[in-house]
Amino acid sequence: MPKIPIKVKKGQSTDKVTEEMKVDLRNGLAEEHKQPSRKWLFLSVGLFLIIVFSILGYWFFSSQKMTFADLIPEEAVIFGLINQQELYPQMAPLNQFLGENNFYGQGAMNRLNDYFNQAQLGFQEDIQLLFKPEIAFILLPGNSETSFPFILLLEKKGSTAQISRILDKIEPKLREDYNFSSQIYRQIEITILRPLSLTVNYLYSQIGDYFIISNSQESFEKMIDSIIEK
Repeated sequence: MPKIPIKVKKGQSTDKVTEEMKVDLRNGLAEEHKQPSRKWLFLSVGLFLIIVFSILGYWFFSSQKMTFADLIPEEAVIFGLINQQELYPQMAPLNQFLGENNFYGQGAMNRLNDYFNQAQLGFQEDIQLLFKPEIAFILLPGNSETSFPFILLLEKKGSTAQISRILDKIEPKLREDYNFSSQIYRQIEITILRPLSLTVNYLYSQIGDYFIISNSQESFEKMIDSIIEK
């Protein structure tokens, strides 16, 4: 192999050439390391925010739509929410239709309206405003009291005193068609209405943030348990 001569000029240091030829790769490596770490940081923060907003959204919509979900007995056959503010305007034409066709339950509905009228109360003006819009309807398996035990669960917006004043006005009218009695269950007073001509009883009570109506004492007491123990 032929030899290639290398000439170095006098006065020029080889150290200088060597220094000029050096390439510092550390900065490039540092930049390469910085970019992925920054990217992962942004991705992590974004993922965290998505999870947080998802949890908050789920909690918000669940709390809005399933206000009574944690109170529903496990053995419930049917559970539904009724928006009383949306339902009431539709009741007038329905009542007219039922009245014209002699619907079986129309008599009870007419009596209820009579109770309000005699007590000089309006449903929308005096009663509806005391409760939040949604009413829970719960149907439970038949028991020794009735084959159709139901519960109506209302969440109070007015105070206990306000609701008691309304009841004080209605109850004298109810006593014309029902025998009244009361019982204490877990320090909660339950009012029991026994129709003069029927065997089915009706019960109601205020407990905490709720007003309960039912036609079964067994089911009523289970609902009180759920409210107290939730």
